[in-house]
Amino acid sequence: MTPHQLAHELERIYGEQLKSVVLYGSAASNNYSKKFSDFNIFCVIDEPSPGALSKSNTIVRKWVKKGNPPPHFFDTKHIETSLDVFPMEFMDIKDQHKVLLGKDPLEGISVDPKNLRHQCESELKGKLLHLRAFYAENCNKPKLISEIMVKSFPTFLATFRGALRLLGKKPPREAKATVELISAEVDINTEIFLQIIESRTGESLMPRGDEALEMFERYITELTVITDFVDRMQF
Repeated sequence: MTPHQLAHELERIYGEQLKSVVLYGSAASNNYSKKFSDFNIFCVIDEPSPGALSKSNTIVRKWVKKGNPPPHFFDTKHIETSLDVFPMEFMDIKDQHKVLLGKDPLEGISVDPKNLRHQCESELKGKLLHLRAFYAENCNKPKLISEIMVKSFPTFLATFRGALRLLGKKPPREAKATVELISAEVDINTEIFLQIIESRTGESLMPRGDEALEMFERYITELTVITDFVDRMQF
């Protein structure tokens, strides 16, 4: 089942109550990776009550069975009232999305820079804590260490884009260009990030053994530099 097929199935179920179906994330951009990218979908319906959501149970289960994450359901006001708590996600989605059905629910949205800076800092510090804990538990398994770098990077890339917005820059859609642009503002070594991007796109393989552990150390070092930079931002 393709995203467009899902959209039309939801339209069949909800009719005029369905206002929008949106594909977002790397699958809606030039960063799509068949191996790592998901088909992320969100829908806007008049009233996403449990009764209304149950109507889509069969088609959602089929969608998830194909390996896709379940779609998110918003009501018509949820996006507007959530911009203060999820500014990074909504601005990122706005930059990388395709409207599959209905009107564009992200047209004209904007966020408060203070909220965006706070969320970027929270995401960076929280993910760093998780990475350190993961390493403490699994540093005897270099293969897992390589995998966690590849899997965790999209979240950090999203914070890079958030930081660029705070700096008044328009984040590029391409991952490599985003890394290069943030490096022009923050004194980091981009090599580790570019290597991970190439691994995600199939251009290269991640290292194994001791090389993976050394790479993780560089990963943490450069992420810490960016985290400290965001922490010092004032708005």
